[in-house]
Amino acid sequence: MKHLKGLTVAVVALLVLQMPVPLLAEQRASKPSREVTIPLDPLPFDLKGYLREPDGDGPFPAVLLLPMCGALLASVDLGWGGTISSWGYVVLTLDVFTARGIKGGKSCLLPAPPETDEDVYRALNLLVAQKSVDRRRIFVMGFGRSGSVALSAVERDTELKARHHFRGAIALYPSCGADIGIMRVASLVIVGARDESTSEACRRMAMGDDDIGISRQRGQGVPIKFVALSDAYSGFDIPAFGESVETRERRFEFSESATRQSREIVRQFLRSIEH
Repeated sequence: MKHLKGLTVAVVALLVLQMPVPLLAEQRASKPSREVTIPLDPLPFDLKGYLREPDGDGPFPAVLLLPMCGALLASVDLGWGGTISSWGYVVLTLDVFTARGIKGGKSCLLPAPPETDEDVYRALNLLVAQKSVDRRRIFVMGFGRSGSVALSAVERDTELKARHHFRGAIALYPSCGADIGIMRVASLVIVGARDESTSEACRRMAMGDDDIGISRQRGQGVPIKFVALSDAYSGFDIPAFGESVETRERRFEFSESATRQSREIVRQFLRSIEH
């Protein structure tokens, strides 16, 4: 086990090369991903990502994927992007950290700043503009700190200000500490049960149950589906953590069985609210 204060790009990039073959073999998308950019007007920078489309004319439902940091962009596109596209979805995997030079962009761990909410809706507008996308069926999915971004994007205040809206949201092992949980759309939170602090914080948010009364009250907003995978830590779906990595706050460890469980849970959730 490695004890680190943060996860550096060098470590992540090295471990991504160790992605197990069985997970790659699941990908059945017939079209390769293509690189896309989203201008940060008036800033002179572009957000970068990958867009995947299934065969056929559509319109298809779509999923916006938000990796923990730019170092994991290609890995998430290949793993989750390829899998979800094979289910018949357009998938946009987007790096919302690198272009802005956000603090902690190399660690993947520090909280995401508020401007990332704006970038999520920039991405939503790009998807809405695609002829292959059904604008009524677009979902957002984030991992780690980006899971908190996904939840924040569909909380009441943020959603009310948007021109277009997401159909649902999915967050894998977000911190949940600052998430109020008053959602305007169906939401799914999946955590590793062995990451006890994260699991408990997310359970309390989902249930509207905390010790100091800052979370939503029971019955507020759309109910949140909460799943804790036994024998799993945070980062269970990221092959980069084939060797567990422990920080001051959390432990990240890949689990092929938890990855497969989470993919089936996500697939069922998407299907259940797609129509």
